Amino acid sequence: MELSHDQIHIWKLDLNVDKVNLNYLYDNVLSSDERKRADKLKSKDDQKRAIYSRGLLRKKLGTYLEVDPADISFSYNEYGKPSLNPKFHFEDLRFNVSHSKDIVVYAITRNRDIGIDVEYLKNVNRAGKIVERFFSKEEIDFYISQPEHKRKWAFFALWTRKEAYSKAMGRGIGLPSKDFELNLIPDNDQNLSDSSKKSKWMLYNVEIESEYLAALATESNDIDIKYFNLDTSISR
Repeated sequence: MELSHDQIHIWKLDLNVDKVNLNYLYDNVLSSDERKRADKLKSKDDQKRAIYSRGLLRKKLGTYLEVDPADISFSYNEYGKPSLNPKFHFEDLRFNVSHSKDIVVYAITRNRDIGIDVEYLKNVNRAGKIVERFFSKEEIDFYISQPEHKRKWAFFALWTRKEAYSKAMGRGIGLPSKDFELNLIPDNDQNLSDSSKKSKWMLYNVEIESEYLAALATESNDIDIKYFNLDTSISR
């Protein structure tokens, strides 16, 4: 599949899709380690989600790499963030994955670090306490300034941006934003400066569905973001 160096492709998958042959993905696409991890999940629904999301990630990456999805090899950093194993894949294809409830999103690009996060707009107990603990004073002020009916949106707008940036940095999820300097407040697209790396970042809103919020963090501001629906491109 064509992916130019100035593009980011974002694929959305609804895990309720009924076009996928679950047994085919399990038997012919997943690695033995991925099958073991899926088997350990207690819930059948969780097993199904794990097989779908990982199997279809492999299939989609296979179209970019022009290889059999089952032959794709991953490596992981100390925080568990996956990437293509450079011993087997010479293309500098980068990707990141996020899922929440029934939605999975894949962000795929070349030659730049990237992070994406999607969250279902559920009710969060003690959201205000979480904001006070993990966010900067400006971000806390932003949250408090919102009317009550927008507090849920404000919480997840801040949270998805924090997670996307943290994942782009390769640090995994759950890193308190007070550990680095950036503006998470959702207004226009933000040009983010991380003082530890002396590099510039861009943070983008990602349109998914009305009940979800998503954000994308990447190293460059000269990019073309294209959106695709994986549900309509599944062949097996």
